[in-house]
Amino acid sequence: MEGLFLPIFNAVQQQSDYQFHVIQFTWGTPERLAVTQRKAHELGITYTAKTILRKPNATFGSVFSLFKGIRFLNRYVKEHEIDIVMPRSTLPAFMVNRMGKGNFKILFDADGLALDERVDFSGLSRDSRQYRFLKSEEKKMLRKADSVITRSQKAIEIHLKTIGNENLEKFSVVSNGRNTDFFKPDLEQRTIVRSGFACSDTDRLFVYCGSLGAQYGWREMLEIFSRYHNRNQKAKFLILTGNPEFTYGKIPELLNKNIFVKKVPFEQVPNCLSAADVAFAIREPKYSMQGVAPIKLGEYLLMGLPTIASAGIGDSEDILTRVPDCFLFRHDQKSAIANAVTFVEQLGEVKHQVIREYGIRYFSMEKSAVSYIQSLNKLTDICSKSPQK
Repeated sequence: MEGLFLPIFNAVQQQSDYQFHVIQFTWGTPERLAVTQRKAHELGITYTAKTILRKPNATFGSVFSLFKGIRFLNRYVKEHEIDIVMPRSTLPAFMVNRMGKGNFKILFDADGLALDERVDFSGLSRDSRQYRFLKSEEKKMLRKADSVITRSQKAIEIHLKTIGNENLEKFSVVSNGRNTDFFKPDLEQRTIVRSGFACSDTDRLFVYCGSLGAQYGWREMLEIFSRYHNRNQKAKFLILTGNPEFTYGKIPELLNKNIFVKKVPFEQVPNCLSAADVAFAIREPKYSMQGVAPIKLGEYLLMGLPTIASAGIGDSEDILTRVPDCFLFRHDQKSAIANAVTFVEQLGEVKHQVIREYGIRYFSMEKSAVSYIQSLNKLTDICSKSPQK
């Protein structure tokens, strides 16, 4: 919420007459919610947290919270004269599907292919009652919504197979933007950070930033670095992650001194990325991954980093074919690992500024705000004198 949505909504407010109210249904602790509340206040966004109950058990508490949430939303929309209701993903869609009729439009944020992602990575069966029920709610919302936003053109194509091509006009793609003044190379920090890892100017430093797990290319990253390290013993690999415990017992002893796993505050991420020479953006290209827009890919490109990224992930393949000094990792090729190693070995004088320019073109906060505004403008009279909420 603080790292992605609130900054984007603030950018939209800065460039338009729209005002955002955010209602988050959450299990977060009071301390955690206070952090979000402060950030929202700083950015001029009205934020409300509604606790999801866990009593008498998680299932009953969640269902009770959903129906209680419907009553709350009906009241909130009326009291605050909300013009557009924007449910994000399936359970918020469930609530909005059951709201009373009102003088508001619905913009459905179909962020990713959430249900299929649970099938691909969490063991949910497409034959299960839960999947079929939630899929029916999603389909109902896709039909009911006045407009739908996705993170990829491929997601639109998939949704149109569900509700028909006659609904094409209600769809649009929005981007996940990043602050270009925050994510930018810093040569001074590059020297400072590299010295902390005993990494000279000529030693190759790989970097990965994000969650860890099988679906995030752990095996592939380790194998690429291991093969490269066999020929270049001074190479290093920096892993920035919120779950470093995943790596415990998984790093080969021979690489222990050359792989650094760090959990750092968000504010320090650009400094660490400035130190790197090559970035990893590998995701297992399951069916659901057609609907995502990898946030870290935008950060890497804004930092001017050569990037090894998976093919078949959202629309990123279409973007990366245009960006110099980047490599599309094709999981279905037997030579994918070897090809990635060769790519790194053959990197010459990298066009860092050109890479960054592509990052700005596709992943800047300004670009993201414009894409949201265009989607919102489909729903409202942009000539209206009063701000839209």
